[in-house]
Amino acid sequence: MSAVAVAAFFTLVAIPRSAIPLIDGDVWWHIRAGQTVLSTGRVPNVDTWSIVGHGLPWTSQDWLSNVFLALGDRLGVVGWSLLSAAFALLVALALALLWKGIRLVDNEAGWLGRLVWLAAGLTVAGPTLGVRVQVVDLPLAAGALYLLWRYRRYGGWGTLIGLPLIAVGWANLHAGWLLLFLLGGAMVVGEAVDRLCGRQLESPPLTWSALGRLVLALAASAAVLVLNPSGVALYAYPLSTAFIPAHREFLAEWSTPDIGTLPGQLLAAFIVVGVLPTLLLTWRRLRLADALVLVGLSLMAVSAARFLLVMGPICAAIVAAYLDPALARTTRGRDIGPVLRRMASAPHSTSTGALNFLLIIAIGLTGAAVTFGRAGPAAQRELVGQNMPVMAVDWILANDPGFRPFNQYSWGGYLGVRRPNDPVYIDGRSDIYGDAPIRRFAETVLLERDPQAVMDADRIDYVLFNVQAPLAKWLDKSAAWHLAYADDLAGVWVRR
Repeated sequence: MSAVAVAAFFTLVAIPRSAIPLIDGDVWWHIRAGQTVLSTGRVPNVDTWSIVGHGLPWTSQDWLSNVFLALGDRLGVVGWSLLSAAFALLVALALALLWKGIRLVDNEAGWLGRLVWLAAGLTVAGPTLGVRVQVVDLPLAAGALYLLWRYRRYGGWGTLIGLPLIAVGWANLHAGWLLLFLLGGAMVVGEAVDRLCGRQLESPPLTWSALGRLVLALAASAAVLVLNPSGVALYAYPLSTAFIPAHREFLAEWSTPDIGTLPGQLLAAFIVVGVLPTLLLTWRRLRLADALVLVGLSLMAVSAARFLLVMGPICAAIVAAYLDPALARTTRGRDIGPVLRRMASAPHSTSTGALNFLLIIAIGLTGAAVTFGRAGPAAQRELVGQNMPVMAVDWILANDPGFRPFNQYSWGGYLGVRRPNDPVYIDGRSDIYGDAPIRRFAETVLLERDPQAVMDADRIDYVLFNVQAPLAKWLDKSAAWHLAYADDLAGVWVRR
């Protein structure tokens, strides 16, 4: 029966929840970047697309992911659905790696506890899921953690070889590769301190020679990062991007999760129910390496909402590995334990086994149907139309209101895909622009700076913006602009 429950979790919960249409604004500029690589045969290193960033250096740290997205886009709306399914499968792969990894930490972690906590971790990560390049960080981080846990349990050079392989792939897929060294560093420091303190754990801390081999593997992983089109520039990229002040002030994914919003509430609940009890109730058994990961990822998620993606599932796996066995040793846990073990045992008859097999098939088909309903072609058309200015851009293409736009930040990528021969004002590549251009743009749309002065300075021909935004109200009142097109979502204002 446990196999049926596990199948239901992955096919009815994990994959459908993670299969989201292409409604994130950033996916479109990623598609355009991939199209550029496919059409030119080279990875761009200078911005030639935007008005605010024209001529600035571009470290295209996610070029391989962009190519994958562009190949999917070539298939049209069917390709969009395939991309949604592919990114959902990446999330399912990460959860499967963590599912196996939990038993490497503690054999007594039961199947029900793993299901409950991984479902909780998926819920925390939920607001950050979708067809977003950042999602590749989750399976790569889960794979790295699985290898580290496996090495701690079994040792051997064979396991460590996987770390440089993950690193070289990560260096070309997304700049989240810094997580590999945070996880590996936590393992080195935690196991070394546990050994120095003589802690009596269920399995001894890594020996000094084993720690030395791990350090060498991490050094090799750092060395192979240079195998990317940007070369050594990639090493500085994560820190230089993370410390752009305007990110935290104006971009939601870089801001602290607000306790008044669903992401902030989910994070707070998970910390209270899972993270803190694990730290307080299992500290005698909790290895310092895993405690460092638990605390470190929690602090990262508190500092920026984008880290909910990795924090939720990985911290959930650590909670399941330590808190679930602790709860199983309580009086109520000892009462429930035999029942759960019987449910996890092999079927006692051929008919029971056949019934379970049929149930799993039925659950899988149902999950596929739910996934198709959430991210199939019909859902793609509807939701993309609700979130992207599809009809407004259709009007722009038909009427040609000018060459230089002033556009909403989250729509720059979509406008650029539809109108690739003309510049956009700005798109989601905030790492290129840096602090001053983002701040200038944000202050303009918030009316903290004179919009007319900015648009005159940048020789703007037309504005593409949400009709409910403060800037839209300003444009409606301005004698310099007239509303040439509007629908329920977007408006196009043309200079008089």
